[in-house]
Amino acid sequence: MSDDQQQRGKSASQQTANWRPRPCPICARMSVPEYRPFCSKRCADVDLGRWLNGNYSFNGGPAPQNPTDD
Repeated sequence: MSDDQQQRGKSASQQTANWRPRPCPICARMSVPEYRPFCSKRCADVDLGRWLNGNYSFNGGPAPQNPTDD
């Protein structure tokens, strides 16, 4: 079982007890449990705005040229 699967099976209080601060992905200050993985509501909102504006994307590869209906 992976660490992610183990974490999902735990209650919120157990996850908080095992939580360790890590750098915020927006500003690099240490994260806080309330806004994890961010350090503040501001950084969480900045990240959400980036998603909503399309600044983040996933490369799904090229679309099929001749899709078939099976």
